[in-house]
Amino acid sequence: MTPPHEPRSKPPLRLLAPGSRTSASARASEFSECDASAGELPLIELEGIGKDYVTGPEVVHALIDVHLGIPRGQFVAIVGASGSGKSTLMNILGCLDRPSYGAYRLGGVDVGARSIDERALVRNRLIGFIFQGFNLLPRTTALENVELPLVYRGLPRRQRRRMALEALEQVGLIGRVAHRPNELSGGQQQRVAIARALVTRPPVLLADEPTGNLDSKTTLEVMELLERLVETEKITLVLVTHEDEIAARAHRVITVRDGRIEADSLAPLPPPPRRTGPEPRTSRA
Repeated sequence: MTPPHEPRSKPPLRLLAPGSRTSASARASEFSECDASAGELPLIELEGIGKDYVTGPEVVHALIDVHLGIPRGQFVAIVGASGSGKSTLMNILGCLDRPSYGAYRLGGVDVGARSIDERALVRNRLIGFIFQGFNLLPRTTALENVELPLVYRGLPRRQRRRMALEALEQVGLIGRVAHRPNELSGGQQQRVAIARALVTRPPVLLADEPTGNLDSKTTLEVMELLERLVETEKITLVLVTHEDEIAARAHRVITVRDGRIEADSLAPLPPPPRRTGPEPRTSRA
C-alpha cells in the first residue's frame, strides 16, 4: 500500500544535485529562462504537494496532496475559510516556504526543493507580490519604492529608474513619482505596490487580499487594472480573497478546505449580447 504522504509517480525532476556548486549567474540564467522552457506545460504545476507543521507532540497537516496546474495568462482566485490552507498554499507558490513533500515546478523548473538563496532568486526573477497592506517604505518616494526589487537585482541606477518609470506609467501614476506613501490615497498606494510587483516583468503575480483595505470604488479600479494586465501582458494572476464579488471576476476559482482543494471551477462564459433592433427578416424561396 502506498504511504499517504508519498507523491504519485511523476517524471524526473530537474534538481541541483545535493552539494553541487553552481554560480549565481548560472542559477539566474536558469530561472530567467524557465518560463520560455515550459512549452505547452502549465506555468505553475503542483504535484502531490503537502505541508506539515510540528507543534510539540502534534503534527498539523496544513496542505494534503494538492495537485494543481495553472497556464500562463490565467486569473485564478483562491478562496476558503480562515485556517483552510490557502495562505500556506500561497506561501509555497511564492517560494516563501517549502513543501514537506511533493513537487512544485514553475515554468518547468523544480523550485520547491531549492535552497533559501535560490528561492529568493526565484522570487526576484519570476514572481511579483501584491499585499493587502501595500508594504511600501514610508520615507521613500513612489519611484524609489518601485525601484527596490531592481536594487536587489543589482541593476545600474539609470536602468532602474527607466524601468520604474515605465512601471508607474503602466499603472497610471507617472504624475506621482515623487510622492511619498503618506501623500497618496489608498488606491494610489496599491497602484505603487502593483508597479513594484511588475517592475521585474515577472510571469506570475501573487496577490494576497489586494483590495482588503480599499473602498468599493477603488477596489473596482484596482481590479480593472489587474484584469487589464492579465489580458495585455499575459501575466498569470493568483489572488487570495474572502470576497465573492472579487472571486467572481476570475477565470477560475479554487476553493481550499481543510488543506485540500475542495472545488476547482472555471468561470461561466458571459451571455451573448442581446439584440436591440428588430429581428432580421428571412427571405422566402
